[in-house]
Amino acid sequence: MVVDMHVHTSIGSPDSNLTPPRLLEVAREVGLDGLVITEHEAPWAGERLERFRQESGLFVCSGREWETDFGHIIVLGLDSEAQEIERVAELHRLARAQGAFVILAHPFRFFPGHSNRLFGRQYDPSSLTAAELAQHPVFELVDAIEVLNYACTEKENQLAQEAARMLGKEGVAGSDAHTYTEVGRCVTIFQRAVASEEELIEELRAGRYSLAQRRPSGEYVPLAFATP
Repeated sequence: MVVDMHVHTSIGSPDSNLTPPRLLEVAREVGLDGLVITEHEAPWAGERLERFRQESGLFVCSGREWETDFGHIIVLGLDSEAQEIERVAELHRLARAQGAFVILAHPFRFFPGHSNRLFGRQYDPSSLTAAELAQHPVFELVDAIEVLNYACTEKENQLAQEAARMLGKEGVAGSDAHTYTEVGRCVTIFQRAVASEEELIEELRAGRYSLAQRRPSGEYVPLAFATP
């Protein structure tokens, strides 16, 4: 079951020009079985989400990508009524209380530059070893790390993969799509079919999936990354 775990639309992400009808069209074209819509501002309302599910025939669930003190955090299964939260520690607490799943998105984007959200303010972050990078407290507050993101460079993704392996954390893949050309570029392939958000979280916790990147030819190339 091929799922793009990181997609933004014009409904809830001001920086996206991807409309739901265009998303549906492209998802079918590239052979996706499911989508996780991770808007920046708020998750989709239940009625809109159910209508899109019916129209698409795909597995679709709605999460949110939160902007926090430790960068961007994707949360699945959190109460949609949750108010603005700026601290990862608070998201972590709520997620534990509600059985939600927390993913650290693109942790090494723009690394080692000043725009990196985890290490940008640190003097000479490029001198840090992988072990030192992995000591950042955010890694203890998430369930998984996004280790394959289409909007990141190969080096940025490799750093995320190395950190996940070192920490024994699950790694996931998502395109971070904001336009139709990006949909399905990086995917998480589940061994079992899932029909609900609860089942998706169960499979994520169990690690029953692999990661892949779609080439321009349309071929899905597996990533040699073993989850713990």
